[in-house]
Amino acid sequence: VVFERKEYDVTSTCGKFCPPCVIPCSFLNEEHLVLEPEEAVMTRKTMCGTNVQRRPYGELGSVDKGTACGCCTNVTSGLGPISPGWGCEEALVDELVEELKARMKTRGDTGQIKRAEQQLDAITQVQLDIKQLNTKLDVIMA
Repeated sequence: VVFERKEYDVTSTCGKFCPPCVIPCSFLNEEHLVLEPEEAVMTRKTMCGTNVQRRPYGELGSVDKGTACGCCTNVTSGLGPISPGWGCEEALVDELVEELKARMKTRGDTGQIKRAEQQLDAITQVQLDIKQLNTKLDVIMA
């Protein structure tokens, strides 16, 4: 399975307009999530700097939908909390959780185990083919 590259603006509007005297370095923040075929890339920019996290899907830990204040929705994972917009972007949060979980299942530990089992099956088939060829060669050489 090859996944498409997907980009999301997951900027928290609450954080973007929170006065810098309340949360230093939060003013003018931007948050972007890029889902690449093999890893997730979270970029957080503030007036104080830029932080980029790259995580293979198998290292995201648990990906869940969370709530805050009883109404705001967010994504929790190894990338940190992701709460797009004013916190009411439930459809986007659901899409992110679904997409991350699908990629984790395919590219994470479960996917690696499945690929290892497929490789083992292929090796077993090659060994069987070699055994049959050796048997035929023995008959020809005899």
